[in-house]
Amino acid sequence: MRVLFLGTAAAEGVPGLFCGCEVCQIARQRGGKDLRTRSSIFIDGVLKIDLPPDTLHHVLTYGLDLSGLQHLLITHTHEDHLAVHELAYLTPGFAYRQQPLTAYGSEDFVRLLAGMSDNLRQWLNLQSLQPFTPYEIDRYTVIPVLAHHREDEQCLNYVVSDGKVTLLYMCDTGWYREATWRYLAGVRLDAVIAECTKAFVDAPYDTHLGLTEVLELKERFRTMGITHSATRWAITHFSHNGRPLHQDLEAFCMPHGIEVAYDGWEMTL
Repeated sequence: MRVLFLGTAAAEGVPGLFCGCEVCQIARQRGGKDLRTRSSIFIDGVLKIDLPPDTLHHVLTYGLDLSGLQHLLITHTHEDHLAVHELAYLTPGFAYRQQPLTAYGSEDFVRLLAGMSDNLRQWLNLQSLQPFTPYEIDRYTVIPVLAHHREDEQCLNYVVSDGKVTLLYMCDTGWYREATWRYLAGVRLDAVIAECTKAFVDAPYDTHLGLTEVLELKERFRTMGITHSATRWAITHFSHNGRPLHQDLEAFCMPHGIEVAYDGWEMTL
């Protein structure tokens, strides 16, 4: 399984569009791995998770061809993960496609797009997913699990297996609630991609994770037998408010066996 990190930032990006904070200024000066766009991953060029507003940038930067994309998983409907307006460009005149795109997400996601035009409906299939239920999508088994992110919307993280390796993509979420822990107790993971929005700053909100919580999460997964000695860990989805400069993140994470994702990084499992 090949996981391409198209973007690794939270909503504001790093550097932020209008931001002049110290971290954003340093990121602009250094460039490279410190420049982060809104988060999305692409698995084997087949299964894409989330459609951020930076998707066209990702297409141009990484030479992607999404004309044949068939499967799009959505974690939730915040604009940095679902740029709804971009879906209009699936229609003839904007795009020339051989087959529709199927977008998968919660019932809240499907309701959001229920009023789409008949023209778009021909090219966008919507499929609602139930938490903790396996779905066969292309050559993958995909299991949505409940994230802890919004009270007014069912937000999802995804367990993805190709029959050889099993990956958990947990973005956006805070510490899991009991239903998700109960389910994961029966899962064995070969890789975990954990969000780290707060990074070095222990902010009081509980709908995202920081480095301290990622370490606690890693230990709990280990003690519960969800992960094993060879399980790979990576962090993504950084806010500039957490001071996520790449070399500082690597210096902190490397002793703990955690990799730090950056835009354009490919993780081969």
